[in-house]
Amino acid sequence: MRRLLGAVLAVLLTSACAVQGAASPVTPSTSAAARPGGAIELPSRPREVRLDRVDPCSLLTEEQRAELGLDGRPVFSEAPVGLYGGADVPLCTIGGFEPRAVTAGLSLVTSMGIERYTSGELAAELRPITVRGFPALVAVPTRFTDYCTVVVDVAPGQLLDVQFASGGRRPPIPQPQLCQDAQSVAAEVMATLLNG
Repeated sequence: MRRLLGAVLAVLLTSACAVQGAASPVTPSTSAAARPGGAIELPSRPREVRLDRVDPCSLLTEEQRAELGLDGRPVFSEAPVGLYGGADVPLCTIGGFEPRAVTAGLSLVTSMGIERYTSGELAAELRPITVRGFPALVAVPTRFTDYCTVVVDVAPGQLLDVQFASGGRRPPIPQPQLCQDAQSVAAEVMATLLNG
């Protein structure tokens, strides 16, 4: 799975890819603006949430995983990721098998911030949102439709990277649904981080 997620990140790189209020933890961002060259400017984060020495597999409780349809055992790994300058990135991979086959990957990036995505260099459609009040982006790949990514700006030079992918069953899960699921996972992870 680490190879799959690494490949997904590499594709984004080479092919040039909230909650305010109680009703919804993820909201569209109305204050994000495009800069010259297509780059995106995001609003300020409400505070810093550092990810140093956090275990990504500790960020979703068993109850949260069940609600998100992730019934597999969380698996921790750590490996260099080219998208993030080759730095080692802790990753928790969690599968879901019933009622559908899916995989969620939670990466805690401490070597590079969300500016990696706002530079305009990645092959993805970027949609600004907020997750639990923090600036975030939905990164929808332009060349593949079997996954979606949400990145959350948690601190200077740090970000939460949530990928949600189809498990390969037919019919395939529509990409808009994968993006919604990635946003739901990001919201639950941020809730845990903020309450920790």
